[in-house]
Amino acid sequence: MSADVKDDNERKDLDLSFLERQPVRAAEIPNLNERGERTEERDPRRGNQQDAKTLTVGRDISLNGDITECDTLVVEGRIDATLNSARALEVARGGRFVGIASVETALISGRFDGDLDVARALRITATGKVTGNVSYGRLEIEQGGEVLGDIKINA
Repeated sequence: MSADVKDDNERKDLDLSFLERQPVRAAEIPNLNERGERTEERDPRRGNQQDAKTLTVGRDISLNGDITECDTLVVEGRIDATLNSARALEVARGGRFVGIASVETALISGRFDGDLDVARALRITATGKVTGNVSYGRLEIEQGGEVLGDIKINA
């Protein structure tokens, strides 16, 4: 019983002064204004670049739908979607993209099935496989990589 009495005494000495402090105002939190809305704050290391909007679909995750307002899409799981006007698409080894994608650059190490329009550079690694309608500005295929379907160079 003496141990129980000791524990009760220690609990009485706890500092609970934090409960009396005023809550933090939204304006004191970085990237929030007085109304609690996000504000743009640039990282000095990144110069004038806007924050990249990256979506990563992890392993064992499936996603269906239209993807908009995405700068970079990384696919490690499976995605059935339409991706328009993105800067970069990366299908990792073991990942799979089924659908339509229009991007500036693409790196395919997994599988892509559908229509792929790459304005600049398309790179297919040794483990990558692209099936469908493909258009590109520049194409690089590592030994072992595959492309099946209609292929054309963007003019």
